[in-house]
Amino acid sequence: ILTIPDAMGLGLYFSQGEGPMFERPLRTENDIHALTIPDPDTQLRYVMDAVSEIRKALDSRVPLIGFSGSPFTLACYMVEGRGGTEFREIKTMLYQRPELLHHILDINAKAVTTYLNSQIESGAQIVMIFDTWGGALSHAAYREFSLQYMQQIIAGLKREHDGMPIPSIVFTKGGGLWLEAIADIGCNA
Repeated sequence: ILTIPDAMGLGLYFSQGEGPMFERPLRTENDIHALTIPDPDTQLRYVMDAVSEIRKALDSRVPLIGFSGSPFTLACYMVEGRGGTEFREIKTMLYQRPELLHHILDINAKAVTTYLNSQIESGAQIVMIFDTWGGALSHAAYREFSLQYMQQIIAGLKREHDGMPIPSIVFTKGGGLWLEAIADIGCNA
């Protein structure tokens, strides 16, 4: 799920026993304002090529699901520099500098929309947004910092490709209390 921030230049790597980490997490306002939306045809071409090859290999036996992390989940990794944290950095930003977090989330939502639409064009038949860390938010913060950006993505997704409908799935880990609100953003599941 971290291909987008890696393509943004944050330097994804994996450390034994630590999981995914970023060499250059977002620490300054300048870092945040320098973010750009990666081009899926160049910076993420390897993902699109993989989707295309997998679709061919599946030979219509099972549908191919494209996926991405949610804007908030990506932001957690981008700001914290790693997963599995207490979210100290991201929550400090959320409460002290919400405008900076909204900037990251807006860029991420636009990037995820572009990324998922490119996966659809490359052969994905269903797309899914994984909101791994949205469940760590309060009710009000979830709606403001996670749900509204997933709704933005859903609104921008291709609904069909090559004459076939493209369903969308949204999953928020720990978000069972928000199932109705998630359903209301326009996803299929």
